[in-house]
Parts: sequence; C-alpha cells; structure tokens
Amino acid sequence: MVTNPGAQLAAADLKVIRQPRMRTQGYGVVTGLGNYVEHMNVTNQIYLKALRSPHPHARVKAVDSSEAEQTPGVVSVLHRFNTPREYLNIKMGFGPPDRFLFPEEVFQAGVVVAVVGAESPEVADEAIRKIKVDYEVLPSVIDFLEGMQPSTPRQLDSKLDGTTAIVATPLVRGQGDAALGSAEVVVDEVAIKPIEAHSALELTNSVMWWDGDRLTVYNTNQGPFGYRSSVAAGFNIPLNQVRWLNTGYMGSGYGFRALAEIDDMHPAVMSKITGRPVKTLQTRYEDATTRGHRPRFRNEMKLGVNRDGSLVAGHFKVIADIGATKFAAASSAWFTMYNTYKIPNLTLEGIDVMTNNYVAFAYRCVMHPNGTFALETTMEKAAYAIGMDPVQFRLKNLNEVGNPDTNKP
Repeated sequence: MVTNPGAQLAAADLKVIRQPRMRTQGYGVVTGLGNYVEHMNVTNQIYLKALRSPHPHARVKAVDSSEAEQTPGVVSVLHRFNTPREYLNIKMGFGPPDRFLFPEEVFQAGVVVAVVGAESPEVADEAIRKIKVDYEVLPSVIDFLEGMQPSTPRQLDSKLDGTTAIVATPLVRGQGDAALGSAEVVVDEVAIKPIEAHSALELTNSVMWWDGDRLTVYNTNQGPFGYRSSVAAGFNIPLNQVRWLNTGYMGSGYGFRALAEIDDMHPAVMSKITGRPVKTLQTRYEDATTRGHRPRFRNEMKLGVNRDGSLVAGHFKVIADIGATKFAAASSAWFTMYNTYKIPNLTLEGIDVMTNNYVAFAYRCVMHPNGTFALETTMEKAAYAIGMDPVQFRLKNLNEVGNPDTNKP
C-alpha cells in the first residue's frame, strides 16, 4: 500500500508544486518601478484637491467659493451649498455620526468641506486656499475618559453619559468577579495602549470616470469587492455599475483599505458633474488624519490567583476611544481575554467612547492585540506576585480545550 503517493512524484512530473515561479510584480516592487495608481493617467483628466475643516467639532454655516471659481484652470468647485441634493445624502462608514459627502456638522479635523477640480494639482491647491468658510466652533472631546463623564456635552442622540457610544452587555462566566474574594492573591493592573496609525508606503490615490451610468475606478485599496460594494451603496446603484481596476501594485493596506471611505466619493461625484475623469493624490497629512486607525484603549484588570499558580477569577474592563464613529472596539478586544487561559470565574466589561480625534478601523487583526497586551501584562504581574516562573505559570493555566462558554474549538 502506498501511504504517501505524493512523495513518489518527481519534480518533473509536477506542473505547479515544486516548480519555481517568478513573481511577475516582484521586479516592480523592489525597484519602485511598478505601475501604482499614482502613475495612472487618463485623457482629459482633472485633479481634485480638498479643503478640510481645521476644527475637531464645528458647524459649517457658509462657504464662499467665488474667488476660487474664478481662478484660471479651475473646472469646478463643490461644497454643501452648491452640490445637487441627490449627492449631499451620500454617506459612508459606521454611524452615528454619519459621514456625509459635505456634512453640516463635522466631528473631526480633516473632514472635507469643499473640493476643487482643476487642470493641474497646483491650480487645485491654489484654489482651495481661496475658499472662505464660516464655522461655528462647537465643544469637542479629545480625552475619551472625559467623554464618559455625565457633565460632557452629548454629541449623539443617546441616553448614555457624555459621548459614550456603546456599553457592551458584560460577559460573565461562573461566579464572575464575585469569586475574587476567594483568591489568595489579587493583582490590579491598568494597561494603556495608544493609537496605532497606519502609515502605508503608498498614499491613498485614485482615478475615476463615468461612462454613462457606469463608474470605473483605479484606487489604492486592498479589498476590491468590499470597495465596490460600498461605492455602489453610496450611489444606490447596482454592483455591476461599478468597475474596480487594479494596476497590480499597492503599497500596503493593513486593513484600513478594505472599504471605500467618504473621501473616495468626492472624485466620483466631481467626475459625474463635470463629465471628466478625476485624479486624486492624497498627502501624508490627509491619510493620517482621515483614514482609520486602531483605537487607543484603557484596560482595568483584576486577576485572582492562588499560590499554587491556579487562576481563580478575573474582572477585566476595556475602555476604547473609537473616535468620530460608532465602532464596537472594546468588546472586540475580549477574544484573547476569555480564550487564552483557564479562568473559571470571569467578568468582562466593554465601553466605547466617541471622541473628535480620528476614525477607528481595523489594523491587521483588529482589536485582539490590545486584549493580549492587557492580559499578558497582568499575567506577568500575577506570576511575580506568587513567586512563580512566568512561563510555567502560563503553561499551567493555558487553555487547550477551546471556548469554555460555547464548547467550541
């Protein structure tokens, strides 16, 4: 009987396995000569630049674009007071607050207030500096712990305190944190994880044009189907009316380029109104300000252990700064907290607080690293508190069975 037939196959008999394959894009990647979106150009294209709010929270009362419109080389200027109403209702992302094309109320610095389409990027950049905007500056929340306070002015239609967006239903296992009293040693730990900002080598760029009712897009994006779906939903058109093209090269995505953002809709609307292809080249500032980041967290941890190294109970509270969006980041960080070690009695709390800082989104494996960071720093502290080798302490309590709450792997 042949127990391993694959082992008897010679490399010469195989067409794919064991055969060398040249990466067709490899040379372009390592030399920088690859054809990225930045290098794409279409006949008769114009360039789009955006004027962005300098305020983290404000109301746009008026926009005067008359001087910008008279600048030689400017094709069109769009803002909330001159854009057709059918486009003003376009919104993207997770809300509230919703991210509209040209919102009346902005909830973070960097929100687009007006866009200019011009014959060159230099002319577009000159023109946006001539646009005058009248803002009513509103109270903003920068510190997410301050945002949880009842005295903080609300920005959401919510019964929760301040700008608290989500209070997750606690996860309780066994006796929960009530069992902490039976532990021989209880350690307290506060673990703070700062914002993790994407800084992809390639900036977010695009070239878009309409052919009748069909939109064609070249865009710096890692998820063509998710991007196409969100653009189609934004315009309320069928999926087959959005054609997404890939140059074969992209300077990384990390998760924050899985869907279209509201900034991706401005060139599409500009192209629809002007009838010309539109190219956008975002700056590092624009990418850092407007694209999603993994949130910052405060983790308040209590872990009860016995001196023989056995875990008794845990009470872990995760507070997340989700920025100007509605995003369940805190409870998403629980995964490693309830799965990694055998904790028979456990209480998990999660609070997501809106601030006017940025937009929260995925970064690699979403929120799990925060849970791991908070749990492991607490486990380390507990091991030293009982005088046990940290590695042996972990091995003794490692969960090798699966999820004890669902009885699944």
